[in-house]
Amino acid sequence: MSHKNPKHVPKAQNEVSKLWFIDLLKRCSKVLTRQDRRRIFLVILLQAALSALDFLGVIAIGVLGSMGVSIVQSKEPSNSVARVISFLGLESMAPNQQAQVIGLIALVSLVTRSIVSIYISRRIIFFLSLRGANLSADLTSKLLAQPLLFLQKRSSQQTIFALTNGVVVIMLLILANAVVIASDTIMLLVLIFGLFLVDPLTAISLAAIFLVIAIALYISMHSKAGYLGLENSKLTILSNEKIAEVISLYKESAVRGRQQYYAAEIGTIRMKLSRITAEMSFMPYVSKYVLELSVVVGTIFIGFLQFLLKDASQAVASIAIIFAAGTRIAPAVLRIQQGTISIRGAAGQAKPTLDLIDDIGDFPLPERLNLPLDTNYQGFSPEIFINDVTFAYPQSAKDSLININLIVPPGALVAFVGPSGSGKTTLIDVLLGLLELRHGQILISGKSPTDAIKSWPGAISYVPQDAFVVAGSFSKNISIGYERTDATDNLIMRAVKIAQLSEFMATLPKGINTKIGERGATISGGQRQRLGIARALFTEPLLLVLDEATSALDAETEASFSESLKLLRGKTTVVLAAHRLSTVREADIVVYFNEGRILATGTFSEVRLKVPEFDAQARLMGI
Repeated sequence: MSHKNPKHVPKAQNEVSKLWFIDLLKRCSKVLTRQDRRRIFLVILLQAALSALDFLGVIAIGVLGSMGVSIVQSKEPSNSVARVISFLGLESMAPNQQAQVIGLIALVSLVTRSIVSIYISRRIIFFLSLRGANLSADLTSKLLAQPLLFLQKRSSQQTIFALTNGVVVIMLLILANAVVIASDTIMLLVLIFGLFLVDPLTAISLAAIFLVIAIALYISMHSKAGYLGLENSKLTILSNEKIAEVISLYKESAVRGRQQYYAAEIGTIRMKLSRITAEMSFMPYVSKYVLELSVVVGTIFIGFLQFLLKDASQAVASIAIIFAAGTRIAPAVLRIQQGTISIRGAAGQAKPTLDLIDDIGDFPLPERLNLPLDTNYQGFSPEIFINDVTFAYPQSAKDSLININLIVPPGALVAFVGPSGSGKTTLIDVLLGLLELRHGQILISGKSPTDAIKSWPGAISYVPQDAFVVAGSFSKNISIGYERTDATDNLIMRAVKIAQLSEFMATLPKGINTKIGERGATISGGQRQRLGIARALFTEPLLLVLDEATSALDAETEASFSESLKLLRGKTTVVLAAHRLSTVREADIVVYFNEGRILATGTFSEVRLKVPEFDAQARLMGI
């Protein structure tokens, strides 16, 4: 993909409607509450009211210029200047004193306007930044309340971008710029209208010059800005994905000697991104220099007309007004121009977040509870009731689960066995409420899985096949997701003991406070798996679900862990999916799956008699 000439972009990429600005602002403003939108509207009105100070200061400078010429020529001031002096009650003062007062009025008016505007702009930026933080938190909360398949619709980097950079773009590059554009537009209208009443020729000339320039800059840049913004978000996400990919696949790529391939690929993406970033960074300078040049040329041109049509006093007054007005109009036009370009460029960067907001829709914000860990779980019974469950993944023509019926009594050890792809993991995901059930019913302690988890947080724990490890201590990894006050040594050490980590911890210099590298780089796969088991046991759950959780353990450790599971019998229900049959021999109930169906249920010996393939596998393993 070439980025050297981004002006010529396909319509599919450009996607610019005539009302794109209004449509974008409508979508972005929906992230604010009605009260927030009302506050922003009041800020815009306040900025509009302050425009009167700009007008007052500009007129005062014009009067001051006219008075200067009159004083130099020893003439009486013009009628318009005399009316201003009379209105201010300065007739009794000497001309020099009158000029000083009018100059002070100009200074106070323009400086006050600037100071107040700076203060308001700072407040609105902080306000929107805070709302952005709240939006990120709310979106994260809503997203984590969605089913697993919803989260998997996007890559992790797309989701991260939507929850972080995309929110910042909406708040500070779109909404904040929109407030600036609205305020400056009103200020320009007030200033031009006021000048028109005082000096129609000057007002019309100024308005015509800046309007033509602004329109020309907008037409020449807005399409390019939109394309650059969209490409910036795409390349940023792609770059992050590739970096995360090579880090995750470090061992494989190192063994295959593909590190430099990844380095070159990432370098190419970053090079394209740097060109896009440079283009976006340079665009404001074009507007800046064009407007600066326009002020100079426009002033000379209008000044030439003034001296042709008016006397020296009026001409100098007009030129003074042009200079004074130009110091307010040119920056305002520049802010409007750059703000519009910035919004156009930000539209592409905001798209992932806006799409996420559209997908979540009106999903209610989950109640945020940060209850302390309570391992009593009063009223919870680890009984599982599965009735006529059928499940199919979206866009799949085949059911992954077909008419599953199963009752698991409290305290039982249940093993799911069967070939790969038979439905074991899918049933576990449905059982835990991670996948949305479409037919049938699952009850845990008489409630749906989601309601059971909400009612008794910590009573149900899960161990995946590959435990995720964060950079931090063992104790942090074991108690992850809980406050430090909940992570008592008793709970941690109990979990460490059952997970068969005690001997390993005894060899560490700081025990459970020893640091682990990111992704568990400093420990073995088996130790990482046992760490995941300890994490699940930390809350002393009454229902423990393990999905191939012992696959990375050696035979001796697996046997020891199996013995530890026996200690949980009677109190804790254990559901495990496993390929290694040595893990499931002591199970109370063995459930054999094949092609999404349950073929047999019973003890280990009973299932061997019912399923020849299972018996053959057991014989092959010498069981």
